[in-house]
Amino acid sequence: MVGSQPTRLAQESVPFEKYLETWIFEDMSLVSPSLHRIGRQVNIDGKFMDILAIEEPGVWVICEIKKTPLYRDSIAQAIDYVARFDLLNLQDLRELLSRHSDQQSESAKSLIERALDREKDGEPRDIRVVLAGVGVKEDLNQIVNFLSEKYSFPISISAYSALAAPGDDQGFLLLRDVSEDSESQIGIGDRSQDYESRMSGVRSHFMKDKRIEIFEALTSAFSDSKNLYIRPWKKAIMVAPGSHHGRYLAYYTSNSKGIRAMVSKESVLEFFPDAKVDVIPEDQVDVYLNSVTEAQTWAQNLLEALKNASISTSGTYREWNGKDWYVAFGDDECRKWSDARQHSFVSAGGGDWYSRTFKTVPVGSRVFAYIPSVGYVGAGITTEPAVPFKQSKLSSLSNLEGTYTHTNGELEYILPVKWIKTFEASQGFYQRGMFASQHSACKLREEKTLKLLYDKFQINELNEV
Repeated sequence: MVGSQPTRLAQESVPFEKYLETWIFEDMSLVSPSLHRIGRQVNIDGKFMDILAIEEPGVWVICEIKKTPLYRDSIAQAIDYVARFDLLNLQDLRELLSRHSDQQSESAKSLIERALDREKDGEPRDIRVVLAGVGVKEDLNQIVNFLSEKYSFPISISAYSALAAPGDDQGFLLLRDVSEDSESQIGIGDRSQDYESRMSGVRSHFMKDKRIEIFEALTSAFSDSKNLYIRPWKKAIMVAPGSHHGRYLAYYTSNSKGIRAMVSKESVLEFFPDAKVDVIPEDQVDVYLNSVTEAQTWAQNLLEALKNASISTSGTYREWNGKDWYVAFGDDECRKWSDARQHSFVSAGGGDWYSRTFKTVPVGSRVFAYIPSVGYVGAGITTEPAVPFKQSKLSSLSNLEGTYTHTNGELEYILPVKWIKTFEASQGFYQRGMFASQHSACKLREEKTLKLLYDKFQINELNEV
């Protein structure tokens, strides 16, 4: 709307495929909040996967990105990557992952080690595919549905729409089609006949290893909870939230060492924000169960954590208070968070897409600085407008670690800030479900995120501290 006049937005294609790839890689929640990035343009035998990611409890996720509507050739390309990735032996896989270690968060590294550890114990390598693009051809939807429903091939579509904003230089809006999310809440195999067949297959796997009593004890304990869903998953059982059958809370399977059981406190808090996860001992997060008694104790810990816990809903946005802003700070060779803490500023740039929103942050705004894949690291009040680095007071300093220049000739902008509180990058604060964006700056009004940030940075909503 412009005043009372409706404004029609024109359909656009994302100008360059690498932009969509970059945005998704910097903020994997654009595809799914469960994903942790591993690497970008990952080379396997001369073929380059756009993005490799991982999710609980150690599932490898291959993301194929297209700037155009997704079409049937995308599936062939993705399956080729899956086949190549699946053929890697453990040593080759470790070497491939190590080449991208500088792009991985600590959470990703932990999941990687757990996935590799599972393979050493004889568990299968789990891989799924995400096709992401601007729109999707109808025939591709039919193929994906056929593969997933008929043959249980783990593949999903993440479709976006790009809409041109009013004006000649206002960029465009990237909108996610979330209809697939409601479908994924049902999940593959929930149809009664297929579900029973899958459950029977998992049960026979435990029976073969003579651990059926433990399987029955665990499954029975979780089946009675109305907030949980028992999902047969290859040779394992995934305990999922009742609100989203495709997401992981806990997991148990049988291998050569016994019954391995894992639970993610982080995932529990995502779906049950006030769950008492402290009742789950750290030595029970990833453990081998060798008796019915041990299994019942492990299950009871999770159930006790969920007792009286409220179920999380999707992000709630309130009316903007006119003060709080989100600012993304890319801690890299160009700009360094250590500089920003010491000299009181945030910065962004490298092109109009990155600097446009950043330059609109007014003096007197309260900004929360977020390092992608790390978390929130600072809160402060802006004291001056954003200016190009060479016009700022910083340009005369000789002890800066960052270069604050870009090889493409585009400007880096400096926004002075009086810090309220900051943390080192290694102490970045983030919980699943918190707000993050590909934009360099935007108004922050997501209720859960603001509540957590006010508490973390000791901020009174109406005042600075």
